[in-house]
Amino acid sequence: MSTDLLYLADSYQKRATAKVLEIGELQNQTFIILDQTIFYAQGGGQPADHGTITGPQGQLEVSHVSYNGGQIQHKGKLSGELHVGDTVELAIDWPLRYTHMHLHTAGHVLDQAVKNVIPGVIGLDGNHGINGKNYVEFDQEITADQLPAIQQELDAVQTAALPISTEMVTKDELDERRVRLPFDLPTNKPLRIVQIGEYEPMPDGGTQLKTTAECWPITATQIVVKDGHFRVLYQVTDPAATAESGTATSETKTKPRSATQTADLPDEFTAAVEAIRLTLKTPQVAATTNYFGKKGLFSDVAKQLKELPPESRRSAGQLLNQLKQEIEQTVASYGSNQQTAKVDVTLPGIKPKVGHMHPVSQAIAEITQIFERVGFTRVRYPEADWDWYAFESLNMPKNHPARDEWETFFVAAEPSSTKGKLVLTPHTSSGQVREMERLNSQPPIRMINIARCYRRQQDATHTQMFHQFEGLVVDKGITIQHLKGTLDYFAQEFYGPGTKSRIRPFHFQFTEPSFEVDFSCHICGGTGEVRRDGETAKCRFCKSGWHEVGGAGMVHPNVLKAGGIDPEEYTGFAFGWGVERTYTLKEGLNIDDIRLLYSGELRFLEQF
Repeated sequence: MSTDLLYLADSYQKRATAKVLEIGELQNQTFIILDQTIFYAQGGGQPADHGTITGPQGQLEVSHVSYNGGQIQHKGKLSGELHVGDTVELAIDWPLRYTHMHLHTAGHVLDQAVKNVIPGVIGLDGNHGINGKNYVEFDQEITADQLPAIQQELDAVQTAALPISTEMVTKDELDERRVRLPFDLPTNKPLRIVQIGEYEPMPDGGTQLKTTAECWPITATQIVVKDGHFRVLYQVTDPAATAESGTATSETKTKPRSATQTADLPDEFTAAVEAIRLTLKTPQVAATTNYFGKKGLFSDVAKQLKELPPESRRSAGQLLNQLKQEIEQTVASYGSNQQTAKVDVTLPGIKPKVGHMHPVSQAIAEITQIFERVGFTRVRYPEADWDWYAFESLNMPKNHPARDEWETFFVAAEPSSTKGKLVLTPHTSSGQVREMERLNSQPPIRMINIARCYRRQQDATHTQMFHQFEGLVVDKGITIQHLKGTLDYFAQEFYGPGTKSRIRPFHFQFTEPSFEVDFSCHICGGTGEVRRDGETAKCRFCKSGWHEVGGAGMVHPNVLKAGGIDPEEYTGFAFGWGVERTYTLKEGLNIDDIRLLYSGELRFLEQF
């Protein structure tokens, strides 16, 4: 059952009631799924709402909200008890929501202002408060000298008091009305459009204000180039908050400039100076480092002095000196107008937050301990290795696709006369022959190799740098039964009692026979079905009862020969999987984008 998103119909609704459908635990947090919600789930550049969910016997302090396949997960700290079937009261943190609304609407107003200045430009992406970043990204070049014109359009759209309307639509209706789509629409959410006045509508799923007259002042502050696209950074200023702190918000006091002072200066130079003056109106931007730092706004303009004609440099220097005084006075006035906070020195100190190992490091430690208990030795081999160990010794022919430069990172270094080119190792299998050499080709071998690997792919399920663990066993009389027993052991130790493994025929160059390895789902027990609300339903986590985790097989005789071991006397098995992939399949995690593990997002990492 999907969660009904009440905020799509009314962004101003602060309270509501709902029914609890599901309660669970995600590491040290509780999550709740409701039949309907007013809490906005983070997405579309807008941060998630905070607030409370209160039931008859407990309350959840909501600290994050996320969208999961049609259902909204409300996550946070639970006090007391809540139960499935409870009717609960929802209350959002309205000041926070209202700020998010201003930031999101400001992004759409800025998008329109830029289009008014540069017809035909397309807005590709936006961020409206997540991690404190506010910008709209465009596909065409935007320069600093266009900021004054963009600011003029921003002010014009705001003062026009245009109505802002939203409407639920279908994909067919969007096509029929020829609404421009600069990006692919999500397929897991209801579709909605937002329209400012009579301007062209845009797809949107966030919370919006009712009119541009309600918008707090919006300031376009800077142009940043990122991956060939152009981001216009912006800020909004809450007049009430700045008035309470005594900070000037409407107009920055600056000395007037005479017309003769800039008559002989290039338009690009004076436009850059005016763009900096605009930023002085926003207290959040007006900080010394933003202007005088190594890459500060003032520093960037000052570098242009040496490029000006000799006859213009005197005027330019005078203008920069004046601008510097304006910046220093404005920054000082903002600082002096801040109220001094009262401090009670008798209060107990605030304990610093205690960190923990990264989730990938936690997984590596757990995997190491599991295999050490059955006699495996943990090793680690070079991340930059020779082609011989990465491919040739593993029975891969020279024309194998994995040895193509579009699949593997090759290092610009002098090749070895015997071992070929240097590569960033694409798999921990490169440690197999190295381990045989380390032991002087004398089995028995029981190796678990855990290391970083590198491949060219990067998407929701792959990263260019990732971790693998490689198991290798070589001895007399080793069979597929030993491999299957090891797989079952790891499955039960890592995912819990009752987890099973299965192997399916496949092909790898360095094993014969080769297998794909699946583990049974710990949620449905491998059946693919669960009981929900008294009825049998498809397991949402696995969809089929099994998860594919990696590859395995019996070590190919050519690999044993490359390691100096006689395949007529010894046999062995090997397996290798991604640490991140293995970890994300654990119960309760449900991580749909593996890149989150390397995002540095504290709200995500604090769950582990």
